[in-house]
Amino acid sequence: MYFDIGSNIGNWALANINYCDKIISIEASPITFNKLVNHCKDDKIVLLNYAVCNNNGNDITFYQAECDLVSTMNKDWLTSNTSRFYNHPYTEITCKTITIDKLIEQYGLPDLIKIDVEGGEYECISSLTQKVNLLCFEWASETNILTFNCIDYLFNLGYTKFYIQNMDDYTFRPGDNDFYDISSIKTKLINTIPKYDWGMIWCK
Repeated sequence: MYFDIGSNIGNWALANINYCDKIISIEASPITFNKLVNHCKDDKIVLLNYAVCNNNGNDITFYQAECDLVSTMNKDWLTSNTSRFYNHPYTEITCKTITIDKLIEQYGLPDLIKIDVEGGEYECISSLTQKVNLLCFEWASETNILTFNCIDYLFNLGYTKFYIQNMDDYTFRPGDNDFYDISSIKTKLINTIPKYDWGMIWCK
């Protein structure tokens, strides 16, 4: 079983469903969730409408971007001049929330957690309090501080090996010997090009 957190319209889930018996696909925006329901009709994919974060189940303000691919719970993602999406039009909406721990309680321990929540990665990851086999989350070169906070949090949960995937080939998996230690992965991230490089960080 996989968790697909930040599912958008379900392309990652559809690309990966043949690699597991079930995918729990979670999308925060009610607007995008309706597109997910219409696009993702595989019976092995469970669709949920929540923002995944450590907010004790309380509703949050969510920033629905004009391009729903960059909608976020992190306002700076769309308003900071350091972001590649600076000044992208958005509307404030309200979203329900759930934690990763609660998802595990309801559906069981996944083999993989994929997190792609457009600058809200730390809020999402910090709702997890136990190590799972494999986890990946999106990174962007201009938000290295956020990425380092995620890596440090995961290191404290027991993750010790990390891999940088450039861009987001949906079915990519790093080999067992491709991972680096925490110091090496941070050095590699420091040397990326702001507002240009991005991808997924794999953690085990």
